[in-house]
Formats: sequence, C-alpha cells, structure tokens
Amino acid sequence: MIETLENLINDIVTTLYADPIYLVIAVILSGLLLFSLLKRLIKVAIYILAVAVLYIGYLYYTGESVDDVVGGLKKVTQEVKDGIENSIDEILPEKK
Repeated sequence: MIETLENLINDIVTTLYADPIYLVIAVILSGLLLFSLLKRLIKVAIYILAVAVLYIGYLYYTGESVDDVVGGLKKVTQEVKDGIENSIDEILPEKK
C-alpha cells in the first residue's frame, strides 16, 4: 500500500515538472488553499480575542482581579510550552 502511494506521489510530481501548465495550476490551488487556511485561522483568532475581552469585562463587572487570571494563564501557558518541549526532546533526541 505504501509503495503504491509513493509511486502515485512520484507520478504526480513527475507530471507537474513535465508540464508547466499543470505546475501553474498546482501553484494556484496551493495558494488558494493556503489563503483559505490563513483566513480561517484569523477568524478563529478574532473569536478567541472577542471571548477574552468579554471574559475580562465580566471579571471587571463582578469585581474579581484580572491579574490573578492573567497570572494563572501565564502559568498554564508555561506548563504547556514545557510539555511540548519535553515531548519534542523525547521524540527527537539531540545528536552529539
């Protein structure tokens, strides 16, 4: 199965390099796909920002300290970052 998939990918790449029209079409489709992905990521970022602003407004309205929430968020962010770095170090050990 993997060999047939590899042969299929090699055939596609060979066809793209052999005919410039196919290469241009592939580049255009790749650009559209990338643009669409970035557009969705920006929308998600805007929604997350809007929810964060509403949550901070809620905290202000209820009288809770925003600094405690921000400090907790920084702690969780650091823990996630350390976890990712540890996972990467386990998967890809450094060559000496």
